[in-house]
Amino acid sequence: MLVIKAGGSVLTRKGDVPVFDRAAAARLAAELALLREPFILTHGTGSFGKPPAVRYGYLGGKIAPGAAPVERINASLLELHRAFLAELLAAGVRAASLPGPENFVLRAGRPVPADPAALAGLLGRGAAPVVSSGIFPDGAGGGTVVSSDALAAGLARLFRPRLAVFLTDSDGVTGPGGRPLREAGARELLRACRPAPGDVSGGMAGKAAQLARIAALGIPAAVTDGRRRGWGARLASGALPGGTFVRPGRRPA
Repeated sequence: MLVIKAGGSVLTRKGDVPVFDRAAAARLAAELALLREPFILTHGTGSFGKPPAVRYGYLGGKIAPGAAPVERINASLLELHRAFLAELLAAGVRAASLPGPENFVLRAGRPVPADPAALAGLLGRGAAPVVSSGIFPDGAGGGTVVSSDALAAGLARLFRPRLAVFLTDSDGVTGPGGRPLREAGARELLRACRPAPGDVSGGMAGKAAQLARIAALGIPAAVTDGRRRGWGARLASGALPGGTFVRPGRRPA
C-alpha cells in the first residue's frame, strides 16, 4: 500500500484569500485514479490555512483559548476538504472522508487514528481514506495545528506502506548550490531544508522532519511535483514518481 500526502500548494492558489484550485485538484485526482493498490491520502490546507495563522498569530502551531475562532477556521478547512473529495469522486477514486480533527487524537503530541480498526476496514473494502489536516481543539477554546506531514508520518508508522509520497509544488528537494537532490538520506535532507518562518507547518523543513521519521521506520519516501502529469502512472507501474527519493534508515527493533 501507499501513504500519499498532497500539500495545500497543489490544491489551492497562493495568497491571502482562500481559493481552491479546481483544475489542479482535478489533475491530481486523475493521477490518483490510476493507482491499483490501496492507499491512504492526507492533504494540507494551503491558502485556507496559512492566512488565519498569520491573522491570529499562531504560526508556532499552538492556539491559546479564545485567541482564534477555532471552530470557524476548521469549518473553512472542511470546505476545502469537501471540494477536493468531490474531485476525487468525479475521477473515480473511491474516496472516504476522514476529517482529521474528528477522526484523530493527539498522543504525546502526535496524531493517531481514534479508531485504527475502522480505518483498516475502509482499506479492506477498497476505499481510499482521505484525511484532512486542521486544528485539533483542546476543549477550552484553543487547540493545536496538526500538519498533513505529521498525519502522513503517523499513518506510515501504523500501516508500514511500501512507499510514502509527498506531493508538493516543486520537483523534489533543492540541495546545496540550488541543485535538486535526486536521492538523499534523512540527515542530508534535514541539512538541505531550512525552516519557513511564515509557514505554520514549517515549510520544507517541517516536511523533512516528518520524512526523517518515516525513513527511521525503514520506509522509503519520495518528494515530487504533484502538479505535473505522469507520476501516478509511474507509481502504478511500480516505479518511483520522480523528484527526490528519500532512502530508508534502519527499521527500529
